[in-house]
Amino acid sequence: MNIFDGRKIRDQIVEELALKVTALSLRPVLAVVWVGDDFASARYIEAKQRAAEKIGIHFDLYKYSENATLHEVKERITELNNDEKVSGVMVQLPVPKNFDLNDLVNTIDPAKDIDGLRYCSEISCNFRPPVTLSIMEAIRQSGVELSSSRVTVIGKGYLVGAPMARILENQVVELRVADSNTPYLGTMTLDADIIISATGRAGIIKPNMIKNGVVLIDAGTTEVGGKLAGDVSQNCYAKAFYYTPVPGGIGPVTVAMLMQNVVFATQIQQNNE
Repeated sequence: MNIFDGRKIRDQIVEELALKVTALSLRPVLAVVWVGDDFASARYIEAKQRAAEKIGIHFDLYKYSENATLHEVKERITELNNDEKVSGVMVQLPVPKNFDLNDLVNTIDPAKDIDGLRYCSEISCNFRPPVTLSIMEAIRQSGVELSSSRVTVIGKGYLVGAPMARILENQVVELRVADSNTPYLGTMTLDADIIISATGRAGIIKPNMIKNGVVLIDAGTTEVGGKLAGDVSQNCYAKAFYYTPVPGGIGPVTVAMLMQNVVFATQIQQNNE
């Protein structure tokens, strides 16, 4: 049984990116647009700011109340697209329910969409979503060959499940996609070599639903009794060949992958000067 140590891998990526930034003639600038007061968003933004500061990325936060209009926010994104100093632009999700998300995302310059939201919306994008990069890194670290694996993705969400399925569809022997409401979910998971779950339903994956030697990638988090819990019941770990814990697995690496996208965007920007 092997464990994906997300915090250790995050720290390695952050260290490597800090070295890359010192070699750049441009300072990377990440602009984050946040609408509303979602508690979880505040925590994620703080984590992003801490990582940016460690690497040497300048972090700008543009905060709007939940009463802001879509037009106002789109105007700000256009301004940031046109600002040569800004390397990457991201919109912190969720946005207010009255916003047209596709319209908002379509405003982001593909070359600055370091959060890969355009990819999630199935429009042209220069970057893959950081969480999908984190999941692919976890699979790479497991040592299991994707090309000879049966993979089940649980969750069809905009940010994780749907883009992950698109990335994997031509890379695996068999891809199955389910969600938390799929009847007899265990029939989709029992012979899977790799299970990627992103439903936010604590403990939805149970030991009787998996085979021995499976790779468990847990990208779903929810709060249970004041603590973070994953989609995969901890009772499953003993049967797994490799697993990502919650907390401390996919989450920390996702933040590092966002920063990697920012640094890549800056390198491209510098080469185009």
